[in-house]
Amino acid sequence: MRIKLLSILLFVIFAASCSTTQQPQEQSVLVTAANETAAMARLRAIVSAERVYQVESGGEYGSLDQLIQKRFVNDPSGGKLTGYRFDVQVRPGGFQVTAVPEKYGVTGKRSFYTDETNVVHAADKKGTPASSSDPEV
Repeated sequence: MRIKLLSILLFVIFAASCSTTQQPQEQSVLVTAANETAAMARLRAIVSAERVYQVESGGEYGSLDQLIQKRFVNDPSGGKLTGYRFDVQVRPGGFQVTAVPEKYGVTGKRSFYTDETNVVHAADKKGTPASSSDPEV
């Protein structure tokens, strides 16, 4: 009887330790996927804001600060959203937007890129910015 009780107790302890170690990992995968999805949506929102800004400014594109100042995009976190850092670079006749995980491997793995074409590119860049040469999403 004692051996059976001890076996059951050991099994319960083993099962509890297995589920505890897997749960944060599963949660991390879900958080990463949600952050990446939100980052892609944010990129598209910035492209839409750039189009409005371009019409209102007579053909010029705006920095992220200018888009926020005009209230074309809401960015209460000062350029950060859902574990990603966003950067807008204006260039003659266009712009590019990148999104990089704040903490690579924790808040996201893929980096994202888009420009005035609104084609999103993504790749696991180990925390560095993606570019137009990366695969389309």
